Amino acid sequence: MRPTLKIFYHSLVARFYDVAMRKVERLCLSHWRAELLSDLTGDVLEIGAGTGVNLQHYPQKINRLVLCEPDPSMRKHLELKMQNFQLGCSEVRSCAAESLDAAEGSFDYLVSTLVFCSVSDLQQSMKEALRVLKPGGRLILMEHVAADKNSRLHFWQHLWQPLWKRLACNCHLTRQTGSLLEDAGFKLYLREEIMRGAPSIAAPMIIGYAVRPHEVGSL
Repeated sequence: MRPTLKIFYHSLVARFYDVAMRKVERLCLSHWRAELLSDLTGDVLEIGAGTGVNLQHYPQKINRLVLCEPDPSMRKHLELKMQNFQLGCSEVRSCAAESLDAAEGSFDYLVSTLVFCSVSDLQQSMKEALRVLKPGGRLILMEHVAADKNSRLHFWQHLWQPLWKRLACNCHLTRQTGSLLEDAGFKLYLREEIMRGAPSIAAPMIIGYAVRPHEVGSL
């Protein structure tokens, strides 16, 4: 896709993202966001904050909220939406998940909701999550993932993935996010769900959190 056409397409995605996701949010995503975010405290960093769908679910008791969104079109909508929320010390940064503008061990929580599916370098993004979390800090997750390898759905995910990636801004259907988090050094507390209202190829989900151990290997 040509650069100018790509920019135009991303601006369209950002403009209509909330509308396109409205049904799925109503059926399940909004409930899961509230479950995952309503009890957060301390210093929180969100990667791929998009249009700011999570903003309404963050509690007032958060000490500091940093929202990272590298896409300029998404970030524009995020900054506008932030004006409707009073979340104390909050700010927007343009950094990507692969290269976070944050010091090592500086956050109690890192939030990733429907983000790891589309980052350019998944393993590097996980390394960065480990780096910026405090020992014992939690990576809050709500991600769609690959179906069971032996299932027919997994076959269809592989078949549709090339086209899906182009239409959905690099979104992957077959990422083994849970096992890769474990390989990166996280301790997992996740459950499997199905995203109701979504196409079946994008419906398998993992939800919960992953803990940064107090001792990890070289970051």
